[in-house]
Amino acid sequence: MKTIGIICEYNPFHNGHAHQLHTLATKYPDVLRICIMSGSFVQRGEPALFSKFDRARWAILGGADVVIELPTLYSLGSAQLFGTGAIRMVKALSIDTLSFGSETTNLNTLIGIAKRMDCESTQNELRNYLNEGMSYGTAFRKALGSEMLSTPNALLGLEYIRAGLKYHPDLAYIPIQRTSDHHNQTINQELPSGTALRQLITTATPLDMYSALQVAIPTPILDDMTHRITTGDYVDYSRYHDMVHMLSRRISASELERFVDFTEGIEHLWLKAAQQPTWEAAINQIKSKRYTYVRLQRMGAYLTLGITKDLINVAMDEGPQYARLLAFNDRGRQWLRTEHDIPVIQKWAKASTQLNNLGQTMHHIDTLATDIQALCFNNEAKRLGHADYTYTPQYIK
Repeated sequence: MKTIGIICEYNPFHNGHAHQLHTLATKYPDVLRICIMSGSFVQRGEPALFSKFDRARWAILGGADVVIELPTLYSLGSAQLFGTGAIRMVKALSIDTLSFGSETTNLNTLIGIAKRMDCESTQNELRNYLNEGMSYGTAFRKALGSEMLSTPNALLGLEYIRAGLKYHPDLAYIPIQRTSDHHNQTINQELPSGTALRQLITTATPLDMYSALQVAIPTPILDDMTHRITTGDYVDYSRYHDMVHMLSRRISASELERFVDFTEGIEHLWLKAAQQPTWEAAINQIKSKRYTYVRLQRMGAYLTLGITKDLINVAMDEGPQYARLLAFNDRGRQWLRTEHDIPVIQKWAKASTQLNNLGQTMHHIDTLATDIQALCFNNEAKRLGHADYTYTPQYIK
């Protein structure tokens, strides 16, 4: 074992993430820890709370050696798309081991279930349950007969193994026990949920927030994160929601059909709901067992970023076309000298000249995602565009 990959979002980085990295560093001190991290948009279908540049720095301070950006086309996807894109990047970067947090660490059980995911009988049952109006996660859980899929991290872990069996059969796995509740809305433990932290940062008073962050955030990161919060260098989601709502009102049903997940006539319900006074009211009007809140959020992001079904199909066939370097330390600096199957991008302005058509499209969407996230920051001074072009990968000694 030479490298351990960690597929992550760090939205935001907290003690649970530091625990995973510390565990790996303790057990495998000579092995490089490489994070494949979502960029400006995350899998829940909206901009990350903090910029990818801040989150990458915190990852290095929290125990990572290298942070690579997962292109937006994959970071926004369902569990299968997210997992497939990330694992194909792990393969392209010659990473030999993957670690992930999971509610179960029984690797044999996880691999056994993952092997059944693409069986014809499982896929037939999955389609039948989907046709009954179930969400993807619920339908897959019933098709596999496994309650394990009721937890999002276990589902992602299974998707990583499923993609690994197809694209990286030699990949080894190190599941780390996850002890916090993914959806817990309160911070009452040292290993909190990202949901609770995002809610705290966006709603709590400064005094209450700082007291809670002292418990939940690693000490090397606490002051830096607190400074970003006090200067308004984080997303105001009401700005983003207004953006999606505006775009929903100005588009036609035929145009909506082009975007990912707009199927079965949902575009007509979408346009009707767009007449509601807010995006929250609109999404609540459409929400159903089949179209969950997160799926609708992703659909809004696909609309906002212009991500079509045709583009996603090509991205699934071809995989990531580059690895964008965000941050590294001394150990990671040595790794950067090795050759990989895809280019490791350090200078964004020069990247498009190294890329094919798909790579250039990924590059454009990653740039757009960062620009749209910036428009949503609380602090007006932080809303400048094209931050990708002025950013140099952070070398943290």
